[in-house]
Amino acid sequence: MSLVARAARVRLGALAEGLGVDELRVLERIAERLAMGRKQYGPLNIATDKRDWSEEARQEAFDLAVYLAVELEART
Repeated sequence: MSLVARAARVRLGALAEGLGVDELRVLERIAERLAMGRKQYGPLNIATDKRDWSEEARQEAFDLAVYLAVELEART
């Protein structure tokens, strides 16, 4: 493990110490999503990843809007 990775793990652990249970659960879900992405696409490397992150976020936001609208419609 690189020194940068080791330092990031220490900082993350220190930040986690000050979080409550619900905040830790949110952080855990984010980590799970990152692990899923790593398994499916390989490790995230921001320096070499050529995706347009603004476009990725826009598409995901539209998907979220669809999912929420369908959920609301299903509840009525």
